[in-house]
Amino acid sequence: MVKYTLTIANKNQPNLNSVSYSLELGYEFENNPERFFNREFRKQLRSNLQQKTSCSINDYHIETIVEIWTEDICRGYRSTSLSLNLLPLDFDNIHRLQDPGDFSIPDLFPPDLSQICPQNGAFPPLIFN
Repeated sequence: MVKYTLTIANKNQPNLNSVSYSLELGYEFENNPERFFNREFRKQLRSNLQQKTSCSINDYHIETIVEIWTEDICRGYRSTSLSLNLLPLDFDNIHRLQDPGDFSIPDLFPPDLSQICPQNGAFPPLIFN
């Protein structure tokens, strides 16, 4: 069995350390790694990486990770490094936020023109104090 390592760095938080995930593949999966990356493993990989990075990993990120990692495994690379734009987990459910808002029209009030004094000329400049 051969050990393959994935290292992910977050572009949005460059001051944080990168996160590694390792797995061991046998001969049958080394030649066909796409068979190993099934739906169940992708769920496990996503939850593990979200736990380690404290960032939201969506379907696009998982597809990118799996595609690049399987390609590197087929080429014989034992380590793969990726740099992704990951948002914190707090922003994961922001699209589900429901706020009806306040659509009432505010009360109108007349402007106070008592402090406006015209100056010289046909069209005097207005001075607002």
